[in-house]
Amino acid sequence: MSNQQPFGGQPPYQGPPPQYAPPPPQYGAPQYPPPPPYQYGGVPPQQGGPGFGWGPPQFGGPPPPKKSKAWIAIPIVAGVAVLVGLWMFSVLNQQDEPDNYSQPEPTWTYTPSTPVGTEGPFPTTKPTAPKPTAPKPTKTTAPPRQPTDWEVVSRDKIYSTGAQASVGCKEPKARASNLAGARSYYLQVKACLDRIWPKQVRAAGDTFRSPSLIAMSGPAQSPCGGSSPSSFYCPVNNTIYMDAVGDIQSYGKYKQTYQRTFLRADMVDTVAHEYGHAVQEMTDILPSYYDLSYEATTQAKKLELSRRLEIQATCFGAVFIGANKNSYPMTGSLQQQWTWLTAHSGDEYGTQRDHGSEKIQPYWVNRGFYTRNVNLCNTWLATSDKVR
Repeated sequence: MSNQQPFGGQPPYQGPPPQYAPPPPQYGAPQYPPPPPYQYGGVPPQQGGPGFGWGPPQFGGPPPPKKSKAWIAIPIVAGVAVLVGLWMFSVLNQQDEPDNYSQPEPTWTYTPSTPVGTEGPFPTTKPTAPKPTAPKPTKTTAPPRQPTDWEVVSRDKIYSTGAQASVGCKEPKARASNLAGARSYYLQVKACLDRIWPKQVRAAGDTFRSPSLIAMSGPAQSPCGGSSPSSFYCPVNNTIYMDAVGDIQSYGKYKQTYQRTFLRADMVDTVAHEYGHAVQEMTDILPSYYDLSYEATTQAKKLELSRRLEIQATCFGAVFIGANKNSYPMTGSLQQQWTWLTAHSGDEYGTQRDHGSEKIQPYWVNRGFYTRNVNLCNTWLATSDKVR
């Protein structure tokens, strides 16, 4: 058998994972450009009227002296004086009248130099400059609340990815007659797992990372500690360690066909189980389990958490086997031996209650195998009697 303690030992706890512009310028009164000087046309020079004189030319100069005839002269002089006075009065009146022979004065139109609508009326008061506005404080958004460790293990999105589809995986032809045969068998099963789990891991919003696999030919040292002859998964270097020595020994000891069939069932089951731990690591279920175990206050609580983790990995493995049961094929004598194996694996064959009893193992194996739905592998929400 590849595991003295079924489904591999718990790697040593490595400790919990690391948590985790200036104010606007003021302005004065608007400065409008001064209007250009109004230009007026020149006024034609005044034309003076006729000057004072002795009258029109028809009167000529002063009358020539005549012979004195006093009685005739006086009336004549008086009459002439009256006529001269009337003539001078008429001339003076004409001087006071405006000229009627000056040229017409042109009409000038002022063309504003500013756009229409901006000229006048000009403001008579200085506009009030706005007060500088203090910059508003930047609103800070609190980071979203991170899920608790219990929420991670019990509500991860991996549970909502549905039933697993087959990748047509076929059973390897290699046999565990030697180290090369055992390693070849493990690696071919892992290649199938590498094709079937990425879709669901990525659908859960996580990054798929294919684990490495080492076939141990003796006691091995890993970053998670040493382990032999039990198979295990080490999350520190994302590596599955398979107990090739134990399988090679069993192959040499088992002479009957059904016994070697049982060995092959155990080999595929163990690779699928340890790969289930790798899936738990990719989805953060395994790191959160470590936190919960670290914080558990009693040994009983630590052991129950361990059973929930291990039984889930077994269920994940059964999902893979069920999805490929026709092509593998997990039928006939191979399925009979695998069913007997899962019904006789449990803590009763080990030294502590950390993997689940043989009474409860078949319950979770059948849920995974017949439904192929990872949602039915949520051991974290199961009651304590279902993970005893």
